Amino acid sequence: MRHYLLSLCILIALSLNCFGKGSIKRGGSISKEEFQSVIEHCETSLPKLWNAMQAVKNQDVEIRISGEKMSGPGKVTGPGLIVLSSRFLTDNIPAFPEDRLIIVLYHEFGHVVFNRNTPRSKRNPEKSEFAAFSYSLIIAKKMALAGDYGPLEQVTMNLVRRQKMGNQRKTTSPHNAALNELIGNELWNECIAILDAKPQ
Repeated sequence: MRHYLLSLCILIALSLNCFGKGSIKRGGSISKEEFQSVIEHCETSLPKLWNAMQAVKNQDVEIRISGEKMSGPGKVTGPGLIVLSSRFLTDNIPAFPEDRLIIVLYHEFGHVVFNRNTPRSKRNPEKSEFAAFSYSLIIAKKMALAGDYGPLEQVTMNLVRRQKMGNQRKTTSPHNAALNELIGNELWNECIAILDAKPQ
């Protein structure tokens, strides 16, 4: 596990220092006017998320804002394509504050990084979810060490909640298998220690 996490950290470092410019584009089921309104809302009302979107976009990723009905805020649909739901970005849904949306974005980008750096023959859903959860946790840890604890608080709280729900339902989903591997490992414990030492 230690070797795998070290490899993941290296992949993250590489992912943040390569590739070219990507784009933020209008997706399906959304007009040009609605798309522009979403962009303006993100820039003015969700500045931390907007900065994160710019950082991810610049790793040769296309972020597509879509008006389609989605079960969650984001998904990956290609090797460098992340789709974000306009509703989750603009409706101020209490369960998805800005810090959680940042985690969602980096989780989806974690899938992109995993797919870019893992041969197809070695990919499987559980490994992909573990890499994506770990990626978002590492980014949140980095933000916390820089003084912004919000994303780390969101990711740890919501992943524990999701793990408990999955275990209670005895689900065999790759998400829950990945969470059972992640929660309590070395990276997780480091993040919890950071939150425990957070200035009051």
